[in-house]
Amino acid sequence: MTLPVPVDDVAWPVAAALRALVRDELAGAIGGAPATVAVVPGRDVAIDDCCSGQGWVRIVRVFPTVPGEFPNARTTAITVGCGNGLYWAVELGAGSARCAPGEDDAGNPPRGEDLEASAVALADDAGRIRRAVMCGLPGVDQVEEVFVGEQTSVGPSGGCVGQEVLVTVMTNVCVCEG
Repeated sequence: MTLPVPVDDVAWPVAAALRALVRDELAGAIGGAPATVAVVPGRDVAIDDCCSGQGWVRIVRVFPTVPGEFPNARTTAITVGCGNGLYWAVELGAGSARCAPGEDDAGNPPRGEDLEASAVALADDAGRIRRAVMCGLPGVDQVEEVFVGEQTSVGPSGGCVGQEVLVTVMTNVCVCEG
């Protein structure tokens, strides 16, 4: 299915580029290539396909900034157009989720080996996503600067466990051009 290209010249191109970078990095993951890697809507990620592997990029927020204040929001008035060094920053979350080891049919907790294998797969995913962010994202045309935030665990919840890294990029896109 071919999706229409949104009018968003700021966040969407960066999110779509990061999705492609994450997908490529996770293709060789220890846990296998995720069945789904997508730009997902919303503040929270619906982790509903973790046992097939799930990767995501989400747009957390978009805000004006200036080079001397990045990664913080601009603290001075915004004038019309792109003068006065106005840039747009995009905060993104990039992560993955996998099946969490659970109880067996007899109600016994997961074995240590299974827990550690799950941790290894997630650590591999985390390293691959960090590589996508740190090595690939700076080469995206619209990206001027990259600020990497914290990488945190997700879950376990509903039989799923994962991780996500926050990254903020300063774009070189002018909203009012043309």
